[in-house]
Amino acid sequence: MAIPDIDIPSYVLTIEQEGGERRTHAYQQLSALGLNTSFVKGFDKEDPSIIDEYNGLLNLLLSKRSLTNGEVAVYCGHRKIWRKFLASHHTHALILEDDFRINDKDKFLRAICDGFDHSLDWDILKFFDFKPKRVLERKAINETSIVRYKYAASGAVAYLIDREAAEKLLSRKRFFRAVDEDLSWPWELGLSVWSVSPNLVEEVSHTLGGSLLEADRMSKKRRRNVFRSLWGNVIQAYKLVRSKTYNARFG
Repeated sequence: MAIPDIDIPSYVLTIEQEGGERRTHAYQQLSALGLNTSFVKGFDKEDPSIIDEYNGLLNLLLSKRSLTNGEVAVYCGHRKIWRKFLASHHTHALILEDDFRINDKDKFLRAICDGFDHSLDWDILKFFDFKPKRVLERKAINETSIVRYKYAASGAVAYLIDREAAEKLLSRKRFFRAVDEDLSWPWELGLSVWSVSPNLVEEVSHTLGGSLLEADRMSKKRRRNVFRSLWGNVIQAYKLVRSKTYNARFG
């Protein structure tokens, strides 16, 4: 299937130089799709500039856990792409991290087309979810099934986004959660987050040299204190209440 002439660019977040394993893999995945693709150089976790966009105090007050430097760098990379997208004339963009793999090219292209054709139904449309929660609503848009979960699931490996959503996310001058976790609090910025079901994209970092984030995450988790864990339970309870109120709007 060849994608119709729709005005959707794709941006791939990477920290590799041209010729790197992840970048080469991503290029091979996208080369046959007929999309206008740009690789966007992200941030190294040791880059001191990434801290300028991270609010550690709000993280302590409003997030269940501290972020690793790698997670901060990834969020800064997504924000860099959103700014690049908003500087263009495009109304929507496809954003991918460099450790994605498309499960079914034809269905993936069809989902992009169907999503674009029904873009008023969503602000962000995800193609990958890790351990998704309970489905609250399901609908068909042409040949593609999309769902809305109790909370948007982890994973920002591949998603469509519109200009308004990018503007809303960037209206937060400094972030305090991981990028995919922010999407599970859609009421804060008035976002409508949906997912294509089933997943049409996989996260395959294990085949590309391993996760760039997992070791630091586990190290941070082992050092988390009891007070932070208890406070995390309070935040989760608050999230449950807010999500029920937010989801009742769709009931």
